[in-house]
Amino acid sequence: QGKMKWIAMYSFFMILVIFALSIYCLVEFLKAEEIREMLLWGAGMTVGIVMVGMLKMWHWMQMDKNALLREIKRLELQVGLLVKKMNNTP
Repeated sequence: QGKMKWIAMYSFFMILVIFALSIYCLVEFLKAEEIREMLLWGAGMTVGIVMVGMLKMWHWMQMDKNALLREIKRLELQVGLLVKKMNNTP
């Protein structure tokens, strides 16, 4: 929801694509017969998994940011009500 919805949907799609490519690299790694091929497929798989992890961390940070902003707004409202209550009492 919100302004960042399309970016979140795009990054979620990219997570799926990169994860699928990482699985493909794993399959090719297991089929490879030469050490050089194994190193290249293994490196591709490692890079893919790291990228998926970074994108997931970005999603978690966005959710945490939204929850934190909601709590700050709630506290601002409570402080405003307290100030209003203190100003009305003699």
